[in-house]
Amino acid sequence: MSDEPWYERLRERWRPERVRLLIIDEAAPELAADSKHEFFYSPTVVSWDPLFRAVVEVYFDGEFPAAGADKAPYLTRLRDEGVYVIEAIPFPVGAYSRGERTQLAARFSRAAIERAAALAPDGVLIAFNSGLPSLGPGVEAAGLRLLQDRPVPFPRGRYREQFLAGLRAAVAMQAEAVA
Repeated sequence: MSDEPWYERLRERWRPERVRLLIIDEAAPELAADSKHEFFYSPTVVSWDPLFRAVVEVYFDGEFPAAGADKAPYLTRLRDEGVYVIEAIPFPVGAYSRGERTQLAARFSRAAIERAAALAPDGVLIAFNSGLPSLGPGVEAAGLRLLQDRPVPFPRGRYREQFLAGLRAAVAMQAEAVA
């Protein structure tokens, strides 16, 4: 039996051969495999699944999967498109204050950047507000292409539209680089 957390096994199943867009989320999901909290690579959409739904909306022309929907068709296409999601902080941070979360992002930034560099993505989008100052300089120093010049927040609540705009801009930047 593997010592890695349940979510790492799920994530690895959907790892693209070539990572075109690496999205770095703030922190790992709740530790219980049967948790009702969202995780990008969970098998079904939960009622609150903002990152997955926002990425699907951009890549699937506005589609918004319902709670309970099977994620496999979406994850297959996202894998084929080279989209992959990792977290900066290797444990859940729901019980921490915003200030503590910012400190944790800085503390774990080196490991997150090393993990990102090992994936050799074509581009990186950091998808949480404190992530750009914590990770951005290191991402660029590692020779990775950062696809944002300002923070892109996690797509929860009032930040959803800002995230969608940031992700659309990142996708457009990648398309321009290919053309």
